[in-house]
This record gives sequence, structure tokens and C-alpha cells, in this order.
Amino acid sequence: MAYHHPLLKSRSSSTAVWDGVLSLFEDCKSLIVPVAANIATSYNVCNVGYVMQIFRLEHPVPRWAAPAVASSCLCGAVIGQLILGWLGDRFGRRPALIATLLLIVLGAGGGAIFTQGYGNYIWRSLVIWRFILGVGIGGTYPLTAVYAGEMQDERSMGRTRRVALSISIQIIGNILAPVLMFVVLLLLGSENVTLNQTSTEAAWRFLLGVGAVPALFALREIMYSQESSEFLSIRATGFRSRLSDVLRTLSTDMKIRQRFIGAAGGWMCFDICFFGVAIFLPHIIHDLIDKDDHGEGFLLLNSAVSALINCIAIPAVLLSMRLVSDEGLGRKNLQIVSFFLIMVAYALLMFFFSPLRSIQATTSVIFMFLSLFFCLNFGAGMTTYILPQESFPPEVRSTLNGMAAAAGKIGAIVGTSTFAPSARMLGLGATFGWCSLCALIGMIITLVYVDDMRKEEGFDRIPDIPEVQRRL
Repeated sequence: MAYHHPLLKSRSSSTAVWDGVLSLFEDCKSLIVPVAANIATSYNVCNVGYVMQIFRLEHPVPRWAAPAVASSCLCGAVIGQLILGWLGDRFGRRPALIATLLLIVLGAGGGAIFTQGYGNYIWRSLVIWRFILGVGIGGTYPLTAVYAGEMQDERSMGRTRRVALSISIQIIGNILAPVLMFVVLLLLGSENVTLNQTSTEAAWRFLLGVGAVPALFALREIMYSQESSEFLSIRATGFRSRLSDVLRTLSTDMKIRQRFIGAAGGWMCFDICFFGVAIFLPHIIHDLIDKDDHGEGFLLLNSAVSALINCIAIPAVLLSMRLVSDEGLGRKNLQIVSFFLIMVAYALLMFFFSPLRSIQATTSVIFMFLSLFFCLNFGAGMTTYILPQESFPPEVRSTLNGMAAAAGKIGAIVGTSTFAPSARMLGLGATFGWCSLCALIGMIITLVYVDDMRKEEGFDRIPDIPEVQRRL
């Protein structure tokens, strides 16, 4: 029987809703390693925009610094996805995840403690630590998806539900970034953070360092976890994943090659659409509410508005979880609908952002961004993560998942490195137009190359592995 989460059903009584919340909490506990790792990932990717809002109060921003800091983490992620994804097939999901989490702790903690200096030097230091952090972040995308999909299903959720829940929890990290900035400004005082160098430094170092906390929690939990049964069954046959095996699979199996193009192409288009606006949202909001760049007082309002916009992800993700299953729209159809909505949301911003801004219709602009972020967090943000882990055989699943995720982060690099220059030279309206075009391309790729996995036979393997082998 298919698994239906109680929270996602229409039930009127408060007791039923509370039971659903408790059930959701228990589901998250059973997936604690991928859940905590994904919270660390989303927070550390999105916090840079809020860190830079405070960082720039103490250190003038060179022209090269904003795109470099924003994209350095994503450049590291590409390397991490390729290398750590392959290590997951070669040596096991568990040891590769341990390496991934250690790199996240090193990058986040090192950035908070050892980012030192003045002028260009301190910006270069921040870029280096963000790059190290990115390598670890990159590993979480393929490894948490594969780990969640292959783990023992103690609560009978099914592979798709497990992976969907583990990625949907990323919204917590997205929301935490502006919320923690808001809390820091309240505790230290917005005026102090704006004018006092000690408070300014304490604020941005805290926002960087707290990114290590969920990774440490996941690291502690994975030390007591078990290796994947599917990986152990492959290792029992004597198979050891090599890069040549992956390339041979792609070159000889047309079906796998088509699925890879669909997974990688869709992920790339989505990340172009998502990461540019997600990372530079604090700067866009700052420009809307503080045109004269007074800074004082406006940082608090900026973080509050950004948190409100990010909170729209909650209903979007809950609706996605209801529709992503085989009984709903399925992964392919949901991704098509999602790309269409993203395309329309960006097209509306392309036509109406500048006119509304010129007449200072700030509330209307914020409402349009709420609609955009609902569309960005609905569907494709989940399906691009799910499709690779269910589309490939377990022998090369982690590697191909990492390669598809790397294609996505190349798209994220394109999105973040071109967003600010494009907005500066062409205007935000034209930049939103390019994002709308990318969503259209993503929709076409999904239509042509992505299989409807509801009609396909999966690659599940549930072998009988002795308990002593699971901790290898």
C-alpha cells in the first residue's frame, strides 16, 4: 500500500493535525543524517547574501568580490559532487558522507575563525574558505539522496517519500539564514552592528560559524548508522566502481544516457533560475527599502522581509510532497508544471518589476517575489533531487547522481556569477527575462528526456545482509 503522510491529508480536527505534526517529526528522526546534512547545505549556501550585507559595513566591496564570494562555494560544490559522489560508489555511502560532513565543518568553522585581514586580502580569504565549504556541500547532494533512498524503510515511507522529505527539509536552512540575521541584529542592536566594528565582526562571524552546527550533529549520528544494504550487496559480488565503468554505462546504455541528460539538464536549468535570485535576494530587498543606503535600521527590516519571502517555501514544499508520489502527478509531470510556473513568475517580473519600482509600489513587488519563491520551491526543487537517485542502477548511482548535481551547480555558478553584472548592465527586468527563458528550456528538456518513473521498473535491491556487515 502506498504511503500517505497524515499531515498532507485534509483532516479538520486539531488532534489530527497534531498527530500529523508528530508523525512528520518521527519521519524526520528516522532520516536524521540526510535531514541534518541538507539543513547544513541550504543554510551555508544561502547565508552568504546576509553575511555580505553585514560584512560590507566593515570592509568596502571590490567590484570582483560579490560574484566571487557568491560563486566560490558553488565552484567547490561541483568538485565535491564529482569526487565525493564517485567515492560513495567506490568506498561506500557512509564513509563518503563522513568526509563530506567534515569538510562542511572545516569550511564553515574556518571561515568564521580564520577569515582575517583588510582590503582585497580578507575578501580572498573568505573566497577560499567558501570554496572548501563548497566541496563538502557538493557531496551532500548525491550522497544524501542515495543514502535516504537506500536506507532501511523502518516507517514504510517508500523510496520517493524518503528522498522527498530529506530534500524538502532544506527550506529550514533557507529560512534560518534571514531569521538568524534578524535575531543577531536584535541581540546586538541594529545600530551597534551598523556603527560598531566589534559588533559588526561578531555578527558576520557568528552567521558563518553556525553553519557547522547541523553538520556536526549529522556527523555524530552517522557514526552510529549503518551502511546501505544495496551497496553491501554490490560489494559482496566483488564489484568496485571505477570511472571507466561509469563512462561505459553512459556510452553503451542509451536509456541511462537519456535519463542522465534529462536529470542533468533539468537540474542545470533549475539552478540557474534559483540561485541567482536566492543569493542576491537580500541585495534586491535592500535596494527596494533602502535606496539611499542608510544601513541603520534597514538591516533589521531587510532580514524580516527576506525571512517572510523564504517562508512561502513551506506550503510550496508540502504541496510538492503531496503531488510527487506515484499516486499524484509523479516526478516528470510535477517538474513540467513547476518549470512552467517559474517561467510565468519570471516573465511577470520582467514586465512589471521596473514600472512598479518606479512608482515605489514596494508591497506589490514583494508580493511578486513571494509568488516567485513559491514557484521556485514548488516541484522542480524536489524533483531534480529525486530523479537521479531513482533513474540509475546502484552500481553507478552515486557517481551519476553526483555528475547530474554537478551540472546543476554549474548552472548555479552561471546564475550567481552573471546575475549581478546582468542586473547592473541590462537591468533586473532583462535579467528576470533570461531566467524565464531558462525555465522554458528546462521544461522542454523534461518533456523530451525525462522518463515518467511511475511507468518504469526501478532498480531497488533489498538483499539479506548480515547485521555485522552493515557497519563496515
